[in-house]
Amino acid sequence: MKKRLLLLVALAVGYGAPALAVDSADFKAKTTRNLANLCSVTWGDEEYEAAMGFCLGYLDAAQDYHRAIASGDLVKPISCPKGPVTRQELVDVFLAWAKSNPDLLDGESPIQGVMRAASAKWPCNK
Repeated sequence: MKKRLLLLVALAVGYGAPALAVDSADFKAKTTRNLANLCSVTWGDEEYEAAMGFCLGYLDAAQDYHRAIASGDLVKPISCPKGPVTRQELVDVFLAWAKSNPDLLDGESPIQGVMRAASAKWPCNK
């Protein structure tokens, strides 16, 4: 059962993802493109486990940090989903945003790309 679930997740991650090659420099995650490359690796790639571990860990940390800083009154939330967002949903949203915004992938840090993607998908009402 776990193997089937893992396979379904792997297929979902690979389906419709931008065709970006993973490079050792991507693991330094200096740009949004680096993170998009890691998050778009497909099942069977020799870097799959390391790349997806990095991707999911980064996105988890981004979600947790956003939740923590926006929980008080000092910082307004950047994105406002109506309910819980799964890691896979965030991966899908991030990769779709990356595919639609190639001009922003090299000039910004990965956290900027993740937050731009989340904000575009789940904007906050003003």
